[in-house]
Amino acid sequence: MHPTWTDHNDLNFWLWACLEDAHVFLESSRQHSAAIKDLSKNWPQSNAERLAAQARLRLSTYHFVMTTGTLVKTLTRLVPLFPAVQLPFDAAEHLKREGLDLRNMIEHSEINLAAAKKGTPRGGFVRKSNLLPELPGSRGGTADATSLIIDQNGHWLGGRLNVERIIAEVRAIYEVAQGISAPSSYRPSI
Repeated sequence: MHPTWTDHNDLNFWLWACLEDAHVFLESSRQHSAAIKDLSKNWPQSNAERLAAQARLRLSTYHFVMTTGTLVKTLTRLVPLFPAVQLPFDAAEHLKREGLDLRNMIEHSEINLAAAKKGTPRGGFVRKSNLLPELPGSRGGTADATSLIIDQNGHWLGGRLNVERIIAEVRAIYEVAQGISAPSSYRPSI
């Protein structure tokens, strides 16, 4: 099977989209943190800014998680067509392990949250965090798939997906993909 122009376009687009959404997420996180820390303004104005920053952070988180999940599905389909990206894709353990799972959990969060309230969250939605032993509390902690934790290692979505690690892994694949020439003729995917 030979890659089509559409395959090549999908490979490069979803890699770029993941990196772009990651940077938008990080910027919205920075703005949210700044809005929370800025107590110099009058309350109504600063509260409105905090709420707006919180909404932008929630939206950018959702976009990043959905794009990352789509990227994992796309790469799984396209890597066999583009052997040059096989090595960096194989090395992207964090992306492959957490990207699609977190996307599915977030996409179905209303079901998972309802189950969690009954004490029976679906597999992995609530995670006891051994990754982040410095969470507040006695030792370790828990995080559901909708949470955001920021520590010295970066931004952890759901206590599981590290945004900075995803950026590094995706950038390595993207750099290789940029060197792959598109097929010379357009052949739609079948």
